[in-house]
Amino acid sequence: MKLPYAALLSCSVLTVLPQAAAAQEHGAGSTADVASPTVWAKADHFWFRRSVPGGNVWLTVDAQHGVKEPLFDHQRLAIELSLRTGLEYSPLTLPFADPALRFVVKYDGSNAYIQEGALAIEFIHNQQLWRCDLQIKWDWNRVPPTDYECLPRRAAPTAPAAGNASDNAPRVSPDDRWEAFVRDHNVALRRTGDAAAPVTMLSSDGTADDAYQPGSIRWSADSQTLTAYRVNAEIWRAESVTGNVKKYVAKGEWKVPSQ
Repeated sequence: MKLPYAALLSCSVLTVLPQAAAAQEHGAGSTADVASPTVWAKADHFWFRRSVPGGNVWLTVDAQHGVKEPLFDHQRLAIELSLRTGLEYSPLTLPFADPALRFVVKYDGSNAYIQEGALAIEFIHNQQLWRCDLQIKWDWNRVPPTDYECLPRRAAPTAPAAGNASDNAPRVSPDDRWEAFVRDHNVALRRTGDAAAPVTMLSSDGTADDAYQPGSIRWSADSQTLTAYRVNAEIWRAESVTGNVKKYVAKGEWKVPSQ
């Protein structure tokens, strides 16, 4: 059954979360927590999914400027997907929370109004690969007007989607001599391709609650320096959907030892 537009409009992720937090204070519901690892889909930005009473929300952090906000407008996306699929979705029950649905965030959209790559998401739904472009030019002829467009593209691929690696696979330097990774919450370095090679610890201030993020590791073009972000877990523990999280994010930079 298709969800009426008015019903969708009455539910917003920005109002649901404070209500959920109030319920938890009175002993109702479970504590919201991280339902997926942090994913660095592009430099200086990461996203994560949180489970909350009633469903899930997707949040993004601009690590460079310390800004946390929803990854997309959950309400507008629920409307678009409900209209396109004829199924009923709300801001907290979007159809791609299951990891098997291969949800991927991309910044490869083409939009003349945005200088850098426009935001898009892809996921599997009903054995088809769907893509939602989330920063297209506003279409005022649609009801309701929107700058979101979701369409099925083709049959679902058999291979997993690529581009959102969130594991601790080593990040190899451009000259292929070094690989950087996170060990015991800190950034480490060793020679490429030799797991038994001596490890140089570049940082020592990472902890379980304030750890360096593998996906944030970036090499300079000349392979002489690398950077990574240390992110405090308070960012995903906090109930707030938006806010300034600058104090919870720190960027480290290191030079490669002369060897």
